[in-house]
Amino acid sequence: MERQAGEVVLTCPFCGTAFTLQGVEVGEHLMGRVNYDIQHLFQTFKAWALRMPETPNDFTEKATFNDYNLIFYPFWIYVVRVKVSYPGGSEEITHNVALPASTSITNSPIEKARLSLAGKVYYSHKYVLSNNGKILNPDIDPSTADQKALTLAVSLAQQSLAYRFGGRARLKIDGTEIVERKLVHQPIFHVNYTYNGKNYKFIADASDSRILYAEVPVELRFRVAAMLGGITSLILGLAMLLFSNNHPVFALTSLLGFLVVGGVSFSKALTSTVVTRKFFAE
Repeated sequence: MERQAGEVVLTCPFCGTAFTLQGVEVGEHLMGRVNYDIQHLFQTFKAWALRMPETPNDFTEKATFNDYNLIFYPFWIYVVRVKVSYPGGSEEITHNVALPASTSITNSPIEKARLSLAGKVYYSHKYVLSNNGKILNPDIDPSTADQKALTLAVSLAQQSLAYRFGGRARLKIDGTEIVERKLVHQPIFHVNYTYNGKNYKFIADASDSRILYAEVPVELRFRVAAMLGGITSLILGLAMLLFSNNHPVFALTSLLGFLVVGGVSFSKALTSTVVTRKFFAE
């Protein structure tokens, strides 16, 4: 096995088995493939952005690509079996669990990326270089990740059965077992683009085109409409308060309702960039 500069995990090029530099086996080392080139992904992103009402109508024409980084992020992906018993029976539940293998992923938009072992291939450093990518090394050891995976799998099993059996209190966890554990490097694009002279960015999965994080400009007409909506809500709320003296409870609740609507409208009017951390596919 050849160690590449900066690598902390060595991978057998024939069977994909990975070892730490101390000789601890961590399981197979896999990677996601780059199934979408950057130009296709940028077009997908612009089409996705137009689904939001705040996005300018000329976004597709005026948004221009600047540059990008392709980073292969490490994750521990598990298949965990949980044995559960309950009044009248028992069963085994299998869950796929994906956990960040690097502390730098924690509290980032990439942390909760939904990953599985489907479509993964053996890790190849040459493949990373051929796609002008960079590797982020794992710094969370397997034993630490194992405990988190078991805990998360138990929670998922309880959630999936709680509704059927009327709450978690009726469920008993009889055992857990890690069926598989693999280290997976997932290719993620970090893209910078410009609209009307201002810079924005988005993050997308290079394997399936999911948008993991996005910054999208807000159209001026939308902001003006939101401001007018906020002013109108404020006026209506004050009017209800002044002209409903015979119904003070109704007047007060109406005022509070209009204030909430107005506050939301004002916040949208003052926002020039929409930031979303949801997951969307092409």
